[in-house]
Amino acid sequence: MNKTLISSMLIALAAFATPVIADEKTLEQRVSDLEASAPSLPAGLFVNGELEIYYDDDTYSSDIDSRAEIITGLQSDIDAGPLTWAGGSARFDSHYSLDTTLNNTIVEKQMGLGFGNNTRLYIGETDAQRLGFAKTPKIGVPLIITESNSRIDHNEKIVLTFGGWDNNNEFDFDTHSMNRDLPVGASLGYDANTEMLYAGVTASLMGLAEVSYMQIGDKDDAFGSNNQQGYAIGTSLYRWDIPVVLGVEMWDDKNTGTYTKENRMDYGVMYGLTDEVQLGYHRVEHDDIGTSGDYLSAVYTQGPVEMGVYYHMTESQNLGTGAITENDDSVKASIKYKF
Repeated sequence: MNKTLISSMLIALAAFATPVIADEKTLEQRVSDLEASAPSLPAGLFVNGELEIYYDDDTYSSDIDSRAEIITGLQSDIDAGPLTWAGGSARFDSHYSLDTTLNNTIVEKQMGLGFGNNTRLYIGETDAQRLGFAKTPKIGVPLIITESNSRIDHNEKIVLTFGGWDNNNEFDFDTHSMNRDLPVGASLGYDANTEMLYAGVTASLMGLAEVSYMQIGDKDDAFGSNNQQGYAIGTSLYRWDIPVVLGVEMWDDKNTGTYTKENRMDYGVMYGLTDEVQLGYHRVEHDDIGTSGDYLSAVYTQGPVEMGVYYHMTESQNLGTGAITENDDSVKASIKYKF
């Protein structure tokens, strides 16, 4: 009986030991198995944005403020008849400079559909109408727009873009690039709430410079004389190993007031002092609230971290009387972590 008991115990121990021995793995194998079992993010998911600490003693009572901006969405190439791409995105912004009443809310909710190689349709709170127009570096320059429909608004609208755009799949319309084989791109937009039409075209001049035209007007007078109109030209000298970007923009809101009829002018230049340091100069004349000024910037970038110092020299014109007031010069600064 003792032999039978001992034999049974040995068989039981062998049964328990066998799976343990079989399951012995190297550390690399265990890590690989763990990675394979981890939940995966959906294909085409993107998340980007920035965290910022900003110093501005003219705007904030505490001199310093913080800001968080997160943009997230999904996008994917598809094969569904004429459709070749689809995506959508939204943005959370703790300090939404275009409309501060929307601070700490979800804004710029939009979707896009791609047709063929060059045509896209954007629907929602989009600024796709601006694609290609911006030519001047505006680092540290305040956004001042008083028109309800403007070149940079994010009103609910439908925008069709077509032509030679190298499309950005993450809904970033601040920058752009064009196809060398088709160096012309255009956009058409419609805001149903205000019944306003947008139209813009950008052309590359043999890669030496880019020119753009844009207009905004009532749908019943699409090409009337009272439409807002803008012109822009920009170039980069990097192709000649000169680290300079130049741009000029002119915008006419067609205002008829005594002191609001001057065209807004923007001049900008960016010089790459080193791979990490950019120096900038921007001049604005006759912005929407009567301010003209010079804006200097020095920006240091290292990986995802950007640190900038900005010097503002401005004057204000009273839109009712025309009186001009010299504003005190001011210094701003920011630290951003971009992701």
